[in-house]
Amino acid sequence: MKRIKILVAGVAFLAMAAAGGTHVFADDVAASSDETGPQIAAGPDADELRDRVSGCETQLSDGEYAENDGDAADIAVCESGGAVHWKADFDVDCDGQRSDQCNENTDPWYQPETAFPQSDGEPLNSATLPHVVVPGVSDIWSYKDAGIGGGTVAAVVFEDKVAYAVVGDVGPQTAIGEGSYALAEQLGIDPDPQSGGIGGKVVDFILFPDATADPIEDHDDAVAKGEEAANGLLQGCGKFGFEAYENLEQGAEGDQVKAAQCLLDDAGFAVGDSGATGEFDEDTTKAVTAFQADRGLDESGVLDPHTWTALLAQGDSPELTEGSEGAPVQRLQRALTAASGETIAQDGVFGPQTTEAVEGYQNAVGLTVDGVVGAQTWKALQNGE
Repeated sequence: MKRIKILVAGVAFLAMAAAGGTHVFADDVAASSDETGPQIAAGPDADELRDRVSGCETQLSDGEYAENDGDAADIAVCESGGAVHWKADFDVDCDGQRSDQCNENTDPWYQPETAFPQSDGEPLNSATLPHVVVPGVSDIWSYKDAGIGGGTVAAVVFEDKVAYAVVGDVGPQTAIGEGSYALAEQLGIDPDPQSGGIGGKVVDFILFPDATADPIEDHDDAVAKGEEAANGLLQGCGKFGFEAYENLEQGAEGDQVKAAQCLLDDAGFAVGDSGATGEFDEDTTKAVTAFQADRGLDESGVLDPHTWTALLAQGDSPELTEGSEGAPVQRLQRALTAASGETIAQDGVFGPQTTEAVEGYQNAVGLTVDGVVGAQTWKALQNGE
C-alpha cells in the first residue's frame, strides 16, 4: 500500500554535502554492475547482515513508526555498531523523473520530484536508481540527527538477497518502510507502484551514516561503499564516535582500541592478520608507530590526542562552514573532540558549538580564525596538529 509522500511547499530538499572517506575496511571489495543498469552486489550475505541487526543496541527513535499511516506503531529505529536500522514492510516509491515505469498513469500517487536531487539538480530516477525513503523529521526521530542525508548508503536485506542503495527521498512522519521501483526489482519484490511491495516486517533497512555515494546517482560508488561499510559492520568497525578519546597503549583493550584499529587499517596501516580485535597488541603498536611516522608525529606507539585527531580526520577535505550537514561534519566533530579534549556534539550538523570549536582549534594551531574548515584546517587536523 503506497503511503502519501510529504514534500515541503512542493520543493525538494537540497542534497547533502559529499561525504569524506568512510572509516571502515573490507578485503577485496568488488562492485558488481554492467551497462544495462545496477546489479545486486557481492558482499556479506543476507543472513549475516540480518543477524547483525537482529537486536537493538540503542533505540534512536523516541517512539515507534507504523508500516503505513494509520496502522499500529511498533517499528523502532535502532543503532547497532554504528549502523542505523529498522525492520519493516516495503512500499514502492515511484516519484522523480518520469519513465515508462513511473508516471501519472502507472502511479496515482506520482510526484515529479524527490527530496534529494541528482548532482545536476534533476530529480532521481526511481525506475533505475535503487534508493530508500526515510521518514520526515518529527518528534519521533530526525534522520539528520543521525548524520543521514541524501546519498547516505544503505544495505537492504530481503530473504536471501542484499541490495545496496542510497537515501533518496523523504516520506511521512509517522510511517516507515519504503524504497524505489529499482530497489524493489533488485530484491525480487513486485515493483508495481499500485499493487506491488510487500507487507509485514520482512525487510531490513541498514543505513551507514559514514558512507555517502558521490554523486548521489552513482550506484557503483554506492555499491563499493556499501560493501565496505557492511563488511566493517560485521567486523565491529562501525562505531567511532565517543565523548572522549582516551590515551591508549599496548595492553589496553575495548571499543576504542577496536575503533583505532579499524581507522588504522582504513588508512593503510595493517594491525595484523586478525584485524580489529579490540586488543592493543604488538602489531597494533607497530601500526600506530608507522602511522605517526607518516604524519610526522612523535613515534611513541601510544594513541594520544594528536594521533587520534589525525586518524579521525582522515578522508576527503570538503569546505565546511556553519550550516553544513552530513558525514564530513560528523568526521570533523570527532576530530575536534579528540583535538580539544572537550565533547563536541557529533550530530553531523555544523552549528554554533562546532563553529566555536573550529575557531578555538584554528587559534591554537596558528591558522586564520574564521570558523571555516578549508584545506588548511583539514591539513592541520589530518596531520594531528
